[in-house]
Amino acid sequence: MMNRTEGTHYDHYCSLMERHRTTVWRVCWRFAHGNPERCKDMVQEVWIALWLRFDQLRVDANPLQQRAWVWRVARSVLVDLYRKRAVETECLTEAMSETVADSTLDYAEEMDHLLASLAPDERRLMKMRLQGYDANEIAEAFGIERNAVYQRVNRIIKKLRRQYGTGL
Repeated sequence: MMNRTEGTHYDHYCSLMERHRTTVWRVCWRFAHGNPERCKDMVQEVWIALWLRFDQLRVDANPLQQRAWVWRVARSVLVDLYRKRAVETECLTEAMSETVADSTLDYAEEMDHLLASLAPDERRLMKMRLQGYDANEIAEAFGIERNAVYQRVNRIIKKLRRQYGTGL
C-alpha cells in the first residue's frame, strides 16, 4: 500500500496523472475505436477508477511499475465497460430481432409498435439507445446517473418480454 506521509493523497494522485496520462489516453483510444467522444468518456471512467484504487499502488513502485499498474486498471475498467455495452446491445438486438422474425410486419413497423407500447420517457430512452447514444450521453440528457440508464434499459426489456412473450 502507498504511504501518504509525504504530501497529500491528492498530490500523489495528480503526480501519477501527469506522468501517465498518455498511457491512459492510448488505451482508451484503442477501446474507443477512434471515436473521440467515447474516448473522452472512457478516460474519465479510468481516472475515477484510478482514484478509487489509488491506495493499491505500492509506495516503492518505480515509474515502469506504476505505468503497468495504470495500464492494468485502465484495461480492467474498459473491458468492464465494453462487456456491459455488449450485453446491453445483445439483449436489445436479440429482443428486437426475435420479435421481427416472428412477425409479418416489416422491421420499422414492428419497432414503432414496440416503442409505442412504452411510456414517453421509456420510448425516448430506447430511441436514443437504438440510435447509438452511449449510457453517459443518455444519462446527461435525462439528468440521471449512468448506472440508472443500464437499469432502466434492462427494466424496459423485461417489460417488453412480459408484454410480448418470453421469446422477446
